[in-house]
Amino acid sequence: MAYSLSFSKSILVLAFISDKIRRGETEYISTKVMSELLDIPKATLSLIFNNLIRAGILESKEGINGGVRFIKSEDKVTLHDILVAIESQKPLFQTNFDLKAKGKRPDTLKKNVALSLNKAEEIMKKELKKITLRDILKEV
Repeated sequence: MAYSLSFSKSILVLAFISDKIRRGETEYISTKVMSELLDIPKATLSLIFNNLIRAGILESKEGINGGVRFIKSEDKVTLHDILVAIESQKPLFQTNFDLKAKGKRPDTLKKNVALSLNKAEEIMKKELKKITLRDILKEV
């Protein structure tokens, strides 16, 4: 499998930011505060934030009261949006490999494995498009 731990961490980070803002505790939340509270290294968190900012999910503000906040509302951010922001279009399954065995049967088998795994990934992505950040925060 090829997706990084940053994808899962990003969901938690966004849920945390959303919860803090929803409760009126802050408008912007700093990388330092998030790093300490969630025990995620600042460098890792900065990469996550940069990807989410590039994707138009978060925005940042410099200065003493700076940090990050949402651009989109939590009901508009899907798990698929987060996946694309963090992993780009990187495939979940690696299917480019060479076989020493040559011929129609090995080629067909290799093709069928790739098709099956790609289909499974597409189904997963379709499901991730249905789940919003608000859905995750429903019981919090």
